[in-house]
Amino acid sequence: MTLVAVTGGGGFVATELIHQLLAKGYSVRATVRSKGDADKVGHLERLAAALPGSLELVEADLLEEGAFDAAFAGCTYVFHTASPFFIEAGDPQAQLVDPAVKGTRNVMAAAAKNKASVRRVVLTSSCAAIKGMGNPVPPVQGSTYSEEDWNETSTVDKGEAYWVSKVQAERAAWEAAKQAGLDLVTILPEFIMGPVISSRSDATSLGYMKAWVEGSEHSGAPVFADVRDVARAHVLAAETPSASGRYIVSNSHSTPGAHISAWLQERFPDFEFAAGDPGEPEEQINNSRVQRELGLAITPVKETVLDMAATLVALGLAQPKQRVQE
Repeated sequence: MTLVAVTGGGGFVATELIHQLLAKGYSVRATVRSKGDADKVGHLERLAAALPGSLELVEADLLEEGAFDAAFAGCTYVFHTASPFFIEAGDPQAQLVDPAVKGTRNVMAAAAKNKASVRRVVLTSSCAAIKGMGNPVPPVQGSTYSEEDWNETSTVDKGEAYWVSKVQAERAAWEAAKQAGLDLVTILPEFIMGPVISSRSDATSLGYMKAWVEGSEHSGAPVFADVRDVARAHVLAAETPSASGRYIVSNSHSTPGAHISAWLQERFPDFEFAAGDPGEPEEQINNSRVQRELGLAITPVKETVLDMAATLVALGLAQPKQRVQE
């Protein structure tokens, strides 16, 4: 079995990625902070027991130099998914930006030390590295953002430390890859949603959909990426010899809150959901490259939303409100 490494093994994206890799028969070496934390690794062990691949858990600190050297030994592919994902922070530079950049440099350095076996590094970046949250500059070409765009507007002072962290971490990865002669591909999702495997309740994505399911009102019209698509894109980026550069993995259109509310009400008629903001989907992202070059089929956003809501309810992570009968 081909040996691969996945950093941040307990995370939302990493869990689905490990799921797909194990299903394909890969031997997966996943790095985690603590192998003894059953809440964060128990679901991975259960996946390994049910699927044809094999799993080895290795403890590694993202911020410790050399921590990944042994973990990447003998690996054909390295998938770097580990990075802080939260919006509010007391010290955003120290809590978000610095760890993301330093962690990426440590991972790339470890991959370079294992160049004899590592064919490619696939890194989880974000559309946050393409455009800022507030007043982003227009796309380089046309009316939609593509892989050619870089976020040049976000700053820590403007409250966009997460966006800054993704820009700087991806740029650090490209710089390290060039210096070390590593083959690097980056995956850039929008806001990641989709079915939940782990019973962990601390993920930012989970908190967002949990609030919808439990009846909290939401504003705005986010653009979503399905976690299954994101994981599949990582696998395709590793397995496709011609894969190169950056790949956006996302729905192309925004999703107004009224649509989310209507979908949830249709799927769960016995429950009550808050009315979302009205509006129509607007095309914002050009996701054609990953479909054209890697053959990835983008999951319809309605399916993404409803599959995530259903798993949250099934796992007891969200408790919807019973509809009051008139």
